[in-house]
Amino acid sequence: MQRYKIADIVFDVQLMYGYTAKLCENYIYDGDEQPCFTAVMTQQDIEAEKKGGEQFPDYYLESLALYRKLCDYALINANAIVFHSSAIMVDNEAYLFTAQSGTGKSTHARLWREMLGDKAIMVNDDKPIIRYVDGDFYVYGTPWNGKHHLDTNTRAKIKAICKIYQDKQNSIKRLTNKEMLHTILNQTLIPTEVEKVDKLFELIDKMLRSVDLYTLGCTISREAAELSYSVMSKGEKNSEN
Repeated sequence: MQRYKIADIVFDVQLMYGYTAKLCENYIYDGDEQPCFTAVMTQQDIEAEKKGGEQFPDYYLESLALYRKLCDYALINANAIVFHSSAIMVDNEAYLFTAQSGTGKSTHARLWREMLGDKAIMVNDDKPIIRYVDGDFYVYGTPWNGKHHLDTNTRAKIKAICKIYQDKQNSIKRLTNKEMLHTILNQTLIPTEVEKVDKLFELIDKMLRSVDLYTLGCTISREAAELSYSVMSKGEKNSEN
């Protein structure tokens, strides 16, 4: 049995495979906090992932099953949202880039890191966890960090969420809650139980009212990163270059 702390949630896990243990090693916890829950991974958990259409080796599916267990607990008990995005921290504030796979959110986050150097810290490049804590929304690193394996065991208060799409010219504009809602729902893990769905929608509504929302049409260029950082860090509205 190993103890971890992810998104400020302490829990114990009995694993079947070394892959998941290796994946989560930066989140091992040896402090005094007691676990919020215990997960015993079984072959049934892996088979459940297969029924969901996941065609991967069992050791990898175990890691997905653990992620699902953590997310199921965190939604109801820790005001948590799972949001498919690249989350980057600058000056202790987080910016989340979201888009359909292949659009370039990871590339845009990389351009920020190249532009800002050590000032920019990658929180998570694929599956961060967002929590509502004391009236604010924070993004947390998790071991489920995408194909580039970029994450940091940290948290940052969310300043802005940006939807990215490819374009021939760089432009950025603010979005309303309604305009961003569809994107958020498409990139969020939606539970099946009615109670959990209601809780998720409540959290999403609060989040959309709490952070700046943008859409960025961009080329794959440093100029696009300079534009998005300049506008979002200042909380400005519309701009282009």
